[in-house]
Amino acid sequence: MDDWSDDDELMTALGEAVADTDDVTERRRMAAQAAFTWRTIDAELMELLHDSALEAGAAVRSTGEATERVLSFGTGELSLELELRGDVVLGQVVPGQPASVDLQRVDGETSTVETDGSGFFRLDGIEHGLMRFVVTTGGRTLTTTWFDLDS
Repeated sequence: MDDWSDDDELMTALGEAVADTDDVTERRRMAAQAAFTWRTIDAELMELLHDSALEAGAAVRSTGEATERVLSFGTGELSLELELRGDVVLGQVVPGQPASVDLQRVDGETSTVETDGSGFFRLDGIEHGLMRFVVTTGGRTLTTTWFDLDS
């Protein structure tokens, strides 16, 4: 029996299994896609608690000034506070604790940073566009909703 604990081996085996499209019915393909979405069931979704871009008057831009955006995501007991300044993301996992923070883009590109003991982190050179954050701390994985940095 194969050991599917290695994600890369599993994905390779799945790719080989569906390579011959004549043997895979549309019904089975849809069932497989639905089952595949359960792979991240352990990741808790952090809801958007605050977005400064949605505040009244946020659509009014000052001339020549760099705009800042503040976002807050949470699960009730843990939150992720973000301040976006151009291509820099400053953040904190609250309550402060060591954590791994991944910034994921829709194209599959990921930037990873470790927080300090107080939960602070910084990411530089961030391109604008659709993204989400994944926080891993204390054996838990928490994921923000997707958001557009340009909005």
